[in-house]
Order: sequence, then structure tokens, then C-alpha cells
Amino acid sequence: MVCTLCYDLLFGSLVDGVPSTSNTGRIAALSCGHTFHFDCVALWLYNSVNKECPVCKAYHSGPILKLHIECDLDHVANGLIDDQLWAAELLCNLSLDSAEQQEVEYRELETKMAALQVKLDETTGPLKTMEAKLRALHKKMALLETREKELSTLSARHKVNIQGLNGALELKDRNIARLKVKLSERVAKLALEHNRHSF
Repeated sequence: MVCTLCYDLLFGSLVDGVPSTSNTGRIAALSCGHTFHFDCVALWLYNSVNKECPVCKAYHSGPILKLHIECDLDHVANGLIDDQLWAAELLCNLSLDSAEQQEVEYRELETKMAALQVKLDETTGPLKTMEAKLRALHKKMALLETREKELSTLSARHKVNIQGLNGALELKDRNIARLKVKLSERVAKLALEHNRHSF
């Protein structure tokens, strides 16, 4: 028999390689009849809120019963082998169950990761399109900035040229005014001379 709390043998444990025929005080039973190591079940009940049997979940009332068992050595040896085989098989089954559960969880994770990858790809497509549009806009902005600088340079040149033309026009106007004054004076002189010759 095996303690279902620690999975160690209840009776016939090996002591220095030899099966022990006495387990006085080691084995205990609850009020429901299930047996465990005394230390194991005492710790279980101490930590249990409902004070229930770990096997059948029945409520335990009263003290833990200590069992005092003696048996034949050959019987113990045979039972020890059977119990060890049973315990080994149980542990193997538990390991297989754990491995199968881990494989199921791994497959579920793979499925979730594949779904997330699909969503990521669906999101990446529009993002790449937006990035391409953004790069095109940056190029247009750069061209517009270059064109703006060229226009600023041309505008500055035109301002200088306009200022020069305005200066030339002002000079021309002054020359025309002086010529008008000279022409008026010349006309006046010619008129005076004509009048003198007439008399």
C-alpha cells in the first residue's frame, strides 16, 4: 500500500536495503477508514480548512487513529515489490498525463500564436502602405521646400531689380524736368529775339 499524500510505501519500507516488518506508529487512519502516514495526514488536516479526507473528501471527526501492524517478512517482501511496481506505474501515468497536457497547451499556444501572426500581418499591410505614402509626402515636402527657397531667391532678385528700375525712373523724371526747364527758357529767349527783330 502507498500513502496517497507522499506516494511512499505505507508498510514494508526498505531500511538499509531490507524490508522492515514493523511500522509501529507510522500508519494512521481517518474516521472514513482511509490510511496514510501519520505525519502526512496530520499535516494535511492541519492545513485543511474543511478537515476532510484527501481521498474521499469525507469530514473527519475525532482523533487520528494510529495503527500498529506486524506481518510476515516474505509477505512484506512480495507486497513491497507489488507496491513499488504500482507506485512506479502511477508515477509514469502522472508523467504521461503531464506530458500530454503540456503538449495540448503547447498546441493551443501555437494556434494562438498563428492567429496573432495573421492579425499582425493584416495590420502590417496597411502600415506599410501608410509608410509608403508618408515617404512620398516627405519627398513632396522636400521638393516644396526647395521650390520655396528658389522662389524666395527670385523674389529677392526681383526686389533689387525693381529698386534699380525705380531709381532709373526717378533719374529719368529728373532729367525730363530739367530738359523741360531748359526748353522753356530756350523758347522764352527765342520769343524775345523774335519780338526785337519785329520792331
